[in-house]
Amino acid sequence: MGPKEQKPGPEDIWVGLWGVIPRWKSGETVNYTAYKNGWASPSHAYYAAYKLYQAAEKWNSLKVGVKFHYVSHLEDAAFVLAYGGDGGSTLAKGFFPNSNDLNTVFVYQRAFQAGMANNMTNIFLHELGHVLGLRHEFAAQEGGAIQWGSNNPLSVMSYNFPPQIQESDKKDARSFYDFRGTSMGGYRIQDVIPDN
Repeated sequence: MGPKEQKPGPEDIWVGLWGVIPRWKSGETVNYTAYKNGWASPSHAYYAAYKLYQAAEKWNSLKVGVKFHYVSHLEDAAFVLAYGGDGGSTLAKGFFPNSNDLNTVFVYQRAFQAGMANNMTNIFLHELGHVLGLRHEFAAQEGGAIQWGSNNPLSVMSYNFPPQIQESDKKDARSFYDFRGTSMGGYRIQDVIPDN
């Protein structure tokens, strides 16, 4: 094991996608915006955009190594918030860091229902965790992931509702972005520059 290769500990959060660990290049800003059309109502669009903004500002306050920034023009964004309609039991869906021209964070009809809508900021905290490159706390069962940091069943990346950022999430996300090696546990680290 060389100086640029390390092995994860036994109790860690989860990152990686089948041999690659995608993350944004440390120090980058990931711009986002929201579609104005296609929502059940204009008030849904404004509400969801504001809740995503609150979640982004929460992640920004943790100083994990990258920042989210709201922009008003689609062509300046790395991702866009959009209404996904009826997603069944799914509340929202994020993506992992990549170099696509434009990615989408979807929020679905169920997230606007009673008992869910008042927790939309928390829902977006979880989805932005994916956007940062974090996997579900139970990713061992999903496969293709490795551990990083602390094991915490209350992690924002678990399915506890409403999701809440824990001190371990803050510490582990920072160490994930502070790590300067080129691989971890046999997985190649891919630093992505957002297409803002």
